[in-house]
Amino acid sequence: MKSFKFALLTLLLLPLAIQAEEVKQAKIITSVEQSANCIAAIEVNQIDGKEVKVQKLGFSINAGKHAISGRALINDSFCKVTGVDTGNNPIMPIEVDFEAGKTYYIGYDHKANLRKDWKLVVWKVED
Repeated sequence: MKSFKFALLTLLLLPLAIQAEEVKQAKIITSVEQSANCIAAIEVNQIDGKEVKVQKLGFSINAGKHAISGRALINDSFCKVTGVDTGNNPIMPIEVDFEAGKTYYIGYDHKANLRKDWKLVVWKVED
């Protein structure tokens, strides 16, 4: 009978343990663009210098400081791209100290006239 109660208690507490584990993570959204603000969606291909495959719609990451990089598809409907693309302007990683339980929207800011000034940004954070 004691082992049955222990098993039942374990089953009842399991969702709480899973929820506590999730609280230690942040949610990252990279698929939402803000075309009118010259923010392009990105596809993450590296986290902390390591090649990764993550969901395009969003993914979770452990809380703490991480460097994220990727590639962007620029929608120039609102922000016209000017100048010649020499291909010498790689997207530099963004380093963010992610807080558990928050949602971070990351995109590629291409407002600047010079492509070398385009960068990854956190454009929104939700609790």
